[in-house]
Amino acid sequence: MTLRPLYFGRGFFPATDCFAVLASTVVLMFPQTVPATEVDCLDSNAALEYWRPIREQATTAELAANDLAPELVSCLGSPDPELRDSIGYELFTYWLRQDKLTDETRAALLAELSSEMSRGSEGSTLSRSFSALILSEVMRSDAIKPFMTDAERQTLLDATINALEQEKDFRGLEADIGWVHPIAHMADLLWRFALHPATSTEQASKILDGVRSKVAPTEVSYSFNEGDRLARVVATLIQNEVMDAGRIGDWIRTFETPYAMDTWSNAFKSPAGMAELHNTKQFLRALADQLEGVDLDTRISDPLSALVQGFTQLI
Repeated sequence: MTLRPLYFGRGFFPATDCFAVLASTVVLMFPQTVPATEVDCLDSNAALEYWRPIREQATTAELAANDLAPELVSCLGSPDPELRDSIGYELFTYWLRQDKLTDETRAALLAELSSEMSRGSEGSTLSRSFSALILSEVMRSDAIKPFMTDAERQTLLDATINALEQEKDFRGLEADIGWVHPIAHMADLLWRFALHPATSTEQASKILDGVRSKVAPTEVSYSFNEGDRLARVVATLIQNEVMDAGRIGDWIRTFETPYAMDTWSNAFKSPAGMAELHNTKQFLRALADQLEGVDLDTRISDPLSALVQGFTQLI
């Protein structure tokens, strides 16, 4: 069996380097300071004191993952990147990929994380963003070992698309708090839907609409691989032949006309126009790159190639 790289802590490492299969059943001795239910993840020092030894012993000790998982959710909104990313994301990913969580725990995570992702401006961007990222792992686990109903998947898909469409925080990597990245993380969740065997043609169409809403914002020029992450969603739908090639080709042609101006040649007259041009170029080039070598239906390849060539000339 080939070991595929897992995505941990913003790097790619072999799965055996990050989280080996548990080699022992040694009982983990938790810190004797305060119980998990009383650890406030906004109090970084106390939370790190509690969660660091749990993270460090994750591969060598038998953890009560189903008890710990609900307590760790609040750390996804922590401004401390170690708590949020190195501990929160990596532990959740390990537990889900190693099948350490029961269906009941996964269902509870689905409900809580979906609610947090959907809070919009009333909630924290960090919590919203990292809830989406963990939900992408929940969706991955559901594709392998289903626990969700069709209705629950549809509800999550609708919530994800709505959250992506409404997202106004375009931050990527920040010097003081690390990764924020809500657009990329919500794209990752849509990518898991694109990969899921239960995703229907109608759902695929909704996914395309969700992606389209954030391909080319005029407020910012993407610089943290958002275009690549959004393109991966579409490339996966195309490769998995989830929907008719003609419909995808029609969707690609929507990029022939900009949103913020009459024609693409007017992009050079305003910062908003240049942002839309930059983001559209980035997305279409990423999509073409990700589909390189794939035997594409001409209804997809022809408009994609024409657009990439056309945008290349806009310099």
